[in-house]
Amino acid sequence: MGSVGPWAKAALCALLVAAAQPLPYQPAYRSQALAALQALYNLDFSQAEALFDQLEREFGPYAGTSYLRALAYSWRIELDPTTTWFDSFWERELKRTDSLLRCCAHHPLERYFLGFGQRALEVRRLYIRGQTLASVWKARDLIALLSGVRQYASQYPEMQFELGLYEYYIAYFMQNYPIMRPVLRLFPPGNAQRGLQRLEACARDSLNYTQHEAAYFLGYIYLYQAQQPEKAEYWLRILSERFPENPLFRRMRAEALHNLGRYEEARKAVLPWLKAYEQACPAPPCKLIFSRHPTSEAVQAYALVGMAFREEKRYAEALAAFARMDTLLKKLPSFPAPTYARLQREAALLEKRMGNLKAAEARLEALRRRADVPEFLKAPLPE
Repeated sequence: MGSVGPWAKAALCALLVAAAQPLPYQPAYRSQALAALQALYNLDFSQAEALFDQLEREFGPYAGTSYLRALAYSWRIELDPTTTWFDSFWERELKRTDSLLRCCAHHPLERYFLGFGQRALEVRRLYIRGQTLASVWKARDLIALLSGVRQYASQYPEMQFELGLYEYYIAYFMQNYPIMRPVLRLFPPGNAQRGLQRLEACARDSLNYTQHEAAYFLGYIYLYQAQQPEKAEYWLRILSERFPENPLFRRMRAEALHNLGRYEEARKAVLPWLKAYEQACPAPPCKLIFSRHPTSEAVQAYALVGMAFREEKRYAEALAAFARMDTLLKKLPSFPAPTYARLQREAALLEKRMGNLKAAEARLEALRRRADVPEFLKAPLPE
């Protein structure tokens, strides 16, 4: 038998190296999984599901594929929290991921990245549903995996994402939620600045599974928690340009622009999607399960348009936008109470600035009668 040529030897070495990699890093698996994530963020859920099915046909039952399916359901709920249809599917995939991990978690990437990730998705589900205390209590399950995530974070960028999220949110909740501090003292301490640095490094790495998740959380954190709208706008603009069909990225960017005082840009960011919504949804409410234009997202987009017009003192146009928001809200009895209350306060602020004090107070009084609205959202309007 003749000697192996240099090209054949190099190909053989490459094949052996690829085979030694954990499944998510093997090229055939990785390319399909990343394509599924791209489809998911652009709301092409049927394409994403087809690619997940293809992964299972080619590679068999695998915790990584099941975890990605669970992530897809979490995004459906993030995009349309009024739809409860997806919750049972999300729970099913989380249980399936856990079962597959118990049976086959032999590599650190599976044991720690997927193990930590699937438990973090359970925390995320509770948080989206407004169960903040329950979500923090559930986060105790992350502690046992944290040392492994720290150990391998320098080797796998996905673990940098998880570690960054952990470090930021433990510090954030410890600082801002005194009632949770007795529970949070059970957790290893966080560090908000270091957590954000890890997330930013991960969001700039185009070769890992968590790049877009990291960019989304950076936008969310800088917009709603760290109160740095210029940084929020940077990350949300990247996501909006990369995934133009995703109304959540577009609307959050518009909110960042509004907070920066760039009101015309804020309106322009959401108006094309609202026009498409009105054409696609002639009989609200439209749910994400049937349409890529959910009414719950249109409600918040119309509120943003009203807020921008209000700050420009174009009150008639602001009133029209908030009126459309109110009309759509009546079609969504299960709209999340905290978000509902924030939108009502924005509309009440418009009434107050126009001198319609009775109308402004009527909106606030309606909030005060609701037990599911947080107390701080029932406070008097700012001057």
